[in-house]
Amino acid sequence: MKKLFLCLAMIAATNPIWAQDDKQDEEYELRGNEKYGYIITEKGEKIEGIVKLLGSAESPWVNQKKVKFIAKADIDPAKNRQKLKVMDTDDLQEYVALDGDKERHFRLVKWANTREGLTSGSSKSGIGGALKKAKNLSTTRHMAEVMVNGKISVFRLYGYPAAVAVGKDDVAEMEKETQELRENPTVLVQKGDDKVEAFQADDIKEMVSDCSVVKEKLEGGKYASYDPAKQEKKRSGMGKLIKNEVDRAGMGGTLLTMAEEVFGDYNANCK
Repeated sequence: MKKLFLCLAMIAATNPIWAQDDKQDEEYELRGNEKYGYIITEKGEKIEGIVKLLGSAESPWVNQKKVKFIAKADIDPAKNRQKLKVMDTDDLQEYVALDGDKERHFRLVKWANTREGLTSGSSKSGIGGALKKAKNLSTTRHMAEVMVNGKISVFRLYGYPAAVAVGKDDVAEMEKETQELRENPTVLVQKGDDKVEAFQADDIKEMVSDCSVVKEKLEGGKYASYDPAKQEKKRSGMGKLIKNEVDRAGMGGTLLTMAEEVFGDYNANCK
């Protein structure tokens, strides 16, 4: 079993999910009012330049492992089109890319996605499901998207789909599970230098307990995303599990809305 897991992990690693993305070889056409993002290298050096996402709404997990970049100093103003380098995010601490006119901020986090690694897939998943589990269990460094930045930071992290599928049933199951990954990212939270953890609504009161302004608003039901009567209702272990799954559904769902509203207010009032 151990040898099988190692074998599957190697196959997953050698079948990168971003290899199918046709944007890797595209040249970038400079704009007259070019806006720059930046990368922060593994050594902590901040370099300004053109940063473009490789992932899309169909493949958001790609942005966690790859990004396209050219340093501002390397841009040839005589050329209208520039060749951007595809970089592994394992070599970076952070990056900010321009997605249209919107800044998208990503930061390196260390976290094991045991939820996708141990509970995803089914008996119908076949080799694709096994590869998906292996990929998620063996990947612990991710460039997660920063949704809230401050003393309490919130991240959105997608699980990784299977790299291959064999057979009609396997392909159909893989497509179903891949869509579930798109719609159900994990919301992560980190307070100060604490360990990055999966965010649950049950954690919120303790996390803001040192900020009287937010604590009082939370208890008084002043946040649209947090209803004390519903969120603080006692539940069984299974009840909590079901609630967490419901809360995270739909691009981070209620959990992400709650985290953005409450922790955003915390960062503004209790720095």
